[in-house]
Amino acid sequence: MNGTQYKSLGGENEKLTVPPYCNNRLMKYPLHKAADGRWVHDWVRQSSVKTADMCLERFRNDIWGLVSEEIKDASTLGTACHSVAEDALNTRLNGGEMTEQDMLDSFEYYWDEALPTIQKWYSYSPESAYVSGIAKIKSWREQVLPDLKPVAVEKNFNLPLYEDDQRIITFSGTIDLVEEDRCWDWKFPGRDYSRNKWEYERWDVQSIAYSLATGIPDFSYAIMHPKGVGRMDLTRGEEHYQWFRQKVLALAKLVESQIGNYPLGDNGWWCSEKWCPNWSRCKGATTGGIN
Repeated sequence: MNGTQYKSLGGENEKLTVPPYCNNRLMKYPLHKAADGRWVHDWVRQSSVKTADMCLERFRNDIWGLVSEEIKDASTLGTACHSVAEDALNTRLNGGEMTEQDMLDSFEYYWDEALPTIQKWYSYSPESAYVSGIAKIKSWREQVLPDLKPVAVEKNFNLPLYEDDQRIITFSGTIDLVEEDRCWDWKFPGRDYSRNKWEYERWDVQSIAYSLATGIPDFSYAIMHPKGVGRMDLTRGEEHYQWFRQKVLALAKLVESQIGNYPLGDNGWWCSEKWCPNWSRCKGATTGGIN
């Protein structure tokens, strides 16, 4: 693969001068032309790459903002829980500590604020979501928080990933927690998928992207599920980074082609009305569409 393959930020001996085109977070389009005529891609996030793995047409709709996704119960609950974790870690970073009651009060505030915005209830009722959220916050506080040593909380990055004579590719994201020697991501799902760790070891994009961005090889998921807390520890290196760049470069070339619809992917749970905002206009619109 030809082209400039940038190293990460955050390594002890690594410094990277970020070009000016990486600092514009307000670009209107995911693909545009630089002054020298090269394509500039600023759509790359770990979530967009994961979406492409599932369905390229959903990926196309997402990066161009062609379909609005309805606000759902489970994702809203996860966001409220994330906000509590962020508060607790920022408090610790600044020399303080939140009590359990502080964290529960924080959750109630975020949940009360988010509740009226939910458009679709699939996994919970308002009451069961509240009860589940309280349990998840307690689990995170008791089993995850005690040993954490935050260096950065909700760390944003926007960095160069690849460059050649035809294109410039940047990638961006937000990391829940960066410690000196480990990055973390919190999950608040309805099941414990740490049992599928082997899958994440083989092809998880998020851990690779965040490790590449920080220069920290070790990455952990903490998974607050209904029966407790699961954890997955992953280690990433240059072979993973090279593969990530290849995946993104192939997608970039597809985006540059500016063709119409992309190949459709219906071979999984994601092809359903519950998970895809475009489903009713895609497989759901056909006589064979089954939700």
